[in-house]
Amino acid sequence: MTTAVEPSTVLVIDDDETICELLNESLAEDGFQVESAPSAEEALVKVRQVPYDAIVTDLNLPGLKGTDVVRQALTIYPNAIIVVMTGAGSIAAAVECMKLGAYDFLSKPFDILALTDLLKGAISERMERARRRSRSTGPLDLQAALAEAEADLAPESMIGISAGMREVFELIEIVARSNSTVLVTGETGTGKELVARELHRRSRRANQAFVGLNCAAIPETLLEDELFGHVKGAFTGANSARAGRFEQAQHGTLFLDEIGCINLQIQAKLLRVLQEREIERLGDSKTIKCDVRIIAATSADLEGMIDENMFRRDLYYRLNVIPIRMPPLRSRPEDIPPLVDHFVRKYSDEAGFGEQAVSHLAIKRLMSFDWPGNVRELENAIERAVVLSRGRGEILPTDLPAEVVGERIPDLISQIRVPEGGINLEDVLASVERELLRQSLHMASGNQSQAAELLGLKRTTFLDKMKRLKLDDE
Repeated sequence: MTTAVEPSTVLVIDDDETICELLNESLAEDGFQVESAPSAEEALVKVRQVPYDAIVTDLNLPGLKGTDVVRQALTIYPNAIIVVMTGAGSIAAAVECMKLGAYDFLSKPFDILALTDLLKGAISERMERARRRSRSTGPLDLQAALAEAEADLAPESMIGISAGMREVFELIEIVARSNSTVLVTGETGTGKELVARELHRRSRRANQAFVGLNCAAIPETLLEDELFGHVKGAFTGANSARAGRFEQAQHGTLFLDEIGCINLQIQAKLLRVLQEREIERLGDSKTIKCDVRIIAATSADLEGMIDENMFRRDLYYRLNVIPIRMPPLRSRPEDIPPLVDHFVRKYSDEAGFGEQAVSHLAIKRLMSFDWPGNVRELENAIERAVVLSRGRGEILPTDLPAEVVGERIPDLISQIRVPEGGINLEDVLASVERELLRQSLHMASGNQSQAAELLGLKRTTFLDKMKRLKLDDE
């Protein structure tokens, strides 16, 4: 005998009676049991009486706002599925609701089918997580099962302990489940693609394709074909049909890096895809429905490009629904030690060197450098240092690039000039050596081991030189 399944209950909150009726009818046709409320106050009375499976609320309500609904409803039912409806000017408030614990948000106007699919997917997903948890541990309270199933929120592929990176991690956690378009900005080498991959990994599309395209690396004449594909005979040499990146990413995520490099003509076509959710292959008039989440990234100043008529303002607003700004490495030096540790382990393992430490002075040099190339430049510097260390067990300042350590001996030598009257070479060499020993001791605050490290010497060799040059008396 098959047990009847109770319909999922949904509470719709909106002061617009027409919207309430439309959503009630549409959701009821899809099998939901729907109730509505015209205000937050009336809705919260209902919430205290009925454990709804989902709540769909407008943000701009008379009296208490949508944010108040989210906050108070989650106090009553911590794992309630709450979807926020918002206008174009209230995206920041919608993101704030997601920080409070809302499941997702939809920008008005939206396709009601999108809301239906969102609710079905959310309810199904959470019930399945609870079932899996119950199967592995025995009978368990549903709310407790859901809370534990969603406890793992730490990024796997990103490293950082600074306030700037914690803010990035928080945003990733909040928006990953949404289908909203994300624009990741920041200097070259800050890790914008890692953000895109982490958003995909945490999304409901995680089991589908993640497709990336660096728009700056594709010639302008080929970019349109790369994005949209073509049919056979679309142009000379098109001997067979080819799917573009949008089709390759169907039901998954498409990452468009350096979006500022696309020309105005392709920007117009991309805008249409974002609006209509459909594409046309080159040479074809047939449209193809496109279910793809777009994450764009840029190191360019798009707002400045808009002022110079190089980037479409309407496309910018479509892309910049949820902005994530990656901070440059120079603004977060506290992230350098954990990044260095990660890269040293990575490249030491690849080289078969075993465990390698990084000296205190090497870390000081790394943390005081500006890193114009950001994390990518830091990684390259550590890879070089590991190779030059030859597995000695410790990375020293002398293993680092010259620009990181500062002026090196070859640069100093190039500045020496022999005076016309001649020079006593032995006296000059002794004088230079003595001065370098003094400077290294000063830089190391008198610590002889660290001073020796600065000059790439063993401590015993350093002490011998001090004795020979009579510096130990000083």
